[in-house]
Amino acid sequence: MRSAWNERPAYDRNNPNRTAPTVVNYDLDQLKVGENRVVVGRKDGYDLHARDIAPGDGWSRALYAPECAWPRGADLCVVVEWHPDREVGSDWPARLKAVTDGLRSLDYVVEWAGWPIDPAKDLYANLLVYRMEAGKPPPRRPGDAWAHVPIPRTYAWHEVNPLHHLESWLKESKAARNGARVMVRDLSSALWPPEADFCALVRWRLAPDISAETVHAGVREMASVVQDLGYRLRAQERPLPSAVETVGLLVYAPHGTAD
Repeated sequence: MRSAWNERPAYDRNNPNRTAPTVVNYDLDQLKVGENRVVVGRKDGYDLHARDIAPGDGWSRALYAPECAWPRGADLCVVVEWHPDREVGSDWPARLKAVTDGLRSLDYVVEWAGWPIDPAKDLYANLLVYRMEAGKPPPRRPGDAWAHVPIPRTYAWHEVNPLHHLESWLKESKAARNGARVMVRDLSSALWPPEADFCALVRWRLAPDISAETVHAGVREMASVVQDLGYRLRAQERPLPSAVETVGLLVYAPHGTAD
């Protein structure tokens, strides 16, 4: 059986949302720790694909990471999900080490970020995987840097969900009125800054033909709004392109300040 990949995909720094997961998924398959898709035949002129995974190995895949949540200085970043073998079981520490060591051998930085992995409770594990820009060292963070991150919880009807509270304030801003929509969403804890107790992804969908000046003014206004609420805001390091449909912003509460 041959690999379903015909060639190594190219990484486009101006389109990381699509190309970063593709590049890392290719590398995961070459390391034999990914979904390992192979060609098993042809039908009606098309290749038929299947997974080629050894019992107990589990499989992993790379997923998009919003650029505002990347470690500072990163040139590429994804979240890699590793899933255990549901039928025969997997040795979680050994398999996660295999994925980690394999990616590190290709010059990726791999961190077991987010709340601590618990095989007894978790369905899968998340790894933060990224590459730094040339000449920039990765951040030095201990393995337990995220040990304080709270486990996700649900909120009763009479409780204030901080995601909804934040969204309601941002929707009152002038920036929101200049856009089509402001949404606040939960974010995988693997993408939280290690100094955060709470973290959310703000997606500001822009109105057509909005000016770059209005976009930058809106980001500054939203930063002021979240600061007044006790949060911090982080935008992507790379300058926003002149034509952009949605702006992603990371909002978080520093450790020890969240309610």
